[in-house]
Amino acid sequence: MKKLLIIICIFIASKSIAQDTLPSFSLAILKGSKAQISWTNPFSNCIQLSVQKSYDSLRFFQTIFSTQSPELPQNGYVDNNFIPQMKIFYRIFYVLEDGKYFFTQSKAQPSERDNIKISVSDKTKFNPAPFDIKLIDKPKLDSIPRKRLFTIYKKDRQTLLNVLDEAGFQKFRDSISQKTKDTLFAFENDIIILKPFVPKPLWKPSLNIFTNNKGFVSINLPEASKNHRYKIVFYDETNAEIFRIKQLKQDKLVLEKSNFLHAGWFFFELFEDDTIVEKNKFYLDKDF
Repeated sequence: MKKLLIIICIFIASKSIAQDTLPSFSLAILKGSKAQISWTNPFSNCIQLSVQKSYDSLRFFQTIFSTQSPELPQNGYVDNNFIPQMKIFYRIFYVLEDGKYFFTQSKAQPSERDNIKISVSDKTKFNPAPFDIKLIDKPKLDSIPRKRLFTIYKKDRQTLLNVLDEAGFQKFRDSISQKTKDTLFAFENDIIILKPFVPKPLWKPSLNIFTNNKGFVSINLPEASKNHRYKIVFYDETNAEIFRIKQLKQDKLVLEKSNFLHAGWFFFELFEDDTIVEKNKFYLDKDF
């Protein structure tokens, strides 16, 4: 009976070691380029739990899994996109009912280039004297050829776009420069940021409210005298309201420059039956 109890205790202890308790977690690399993240959750009031991944130990973490049952005492996730050549970092983000949230420490499995083996020389003969076994010198990391990889993020530095080797990155860079107006810049070492090109919107003068050939503000609303009610609110460049016309009763109206006090850009909002139908601007010259 005592032997049985000892076996049960050993089994329970081995289970607890295999799966760490939050805020700790376990990381194991499986065959076929897969990483297994597992944890024991002691918080029955956990309302959100996510696994996050990054190629940097402190930044650029991206959520790759959110469990639908965060309160489960034991759970795990398998990342099918593990890259053995790279050191990939994982962490867990979890939230409790009272609003408190936590990030675990990041954890990484050594990459293939970090796994430097030290072996015993086959020619070594047995000798009882200590320290007679000769070890092959550990090669320097710089002497081991490794594949250079580039991690590419969007401008927000949170969204991972791709991980490419040198040849793939060269094709990607050429495609960006030849086919788009986007730009790439190196953020740190082999971390590349993609900055999308955002064209400036072209300004089109309004057909309803504009400056005429004499420099006055002209209002042209053919429907004003019919079944629609129009209202206009004018603003200066600081978005401060200058004045408003609460109800237009005629379809054409010309406003004196003196209503606007100075030259420059002015903005307006045009309402039709209390619904905004246009937001635009016009420019007044300095000749008043």
